[in-house]
Amino acid sequence: MIKNSKLNIIFTIVLAVISASLFTSVSNAQTIPTTKLAVVDSTLIASNSAVAKDIKRQVAALQGEMQTELTTKELALKTEDDAIKAQAAILPPEALQQKREVFQIKVLDYQRDVQIKSRQLEVAIANANAAVERELKPIFQSVLQTTGATMLMDKTIVIEQVPGLDVTTMIIEMLDLSLPSVLVELPPAPDLAQAGVVPAAN
Repeated sequence: MIKNSKLNIIFTIVLAVISASLFTSVSNAQTIPTTKLAVVDSTLIASNSAVAKDIKRQVAALQGEMQTELTTKELALKTEDDAIKAQAAILPPEALQQKREVFQIKVLDYQRDVQIKSRQLEVAIANANAAVERELKPIFQSVLQTTGATMLMDKTIVIEQVPGLDVTTMIIEMLDLSLPSVLVELPPAPDLAQAGVVPAAN
């Protein structure tokens, strides 16, 4: 009995030592470095960087081209609609109905065209923004290394800060050098229809 008791005591001591050792290892593995914050104004990057200005310029040009094309089609449809209404009293019912059916198909095609162009522009903008985000990722990492900061925080969630924490200008300068522009390219319209983004024409 005495021998068993001594063995139990020894076993308990060994177990305690092992547990303490494991706890120390886990504690060391989970050590968190001292936090040093840097602040970035993402809104300023999205408005003042060269690539952001270039994207806005291209988008405005594409919107203008689309609007001109759609306005031309819309005016043509209005002219045709007025002509059908003017002929309503002189055309046979069957001929009038046929003209209205053909006109309705044109209206549906126009509406589909508006949806396609709108979606094309959305995809083009999203792709351009994604390219900028990919470029910003290594820039953010470089800024952290350069400044010694451990975390970048967006200015929108900062209530108050001391001077010297904002690194927005540094990031914009680096972005202007690495990616001054990016192509805002419309995806092919058939691809959108095949993907089910817009309904196919009947």
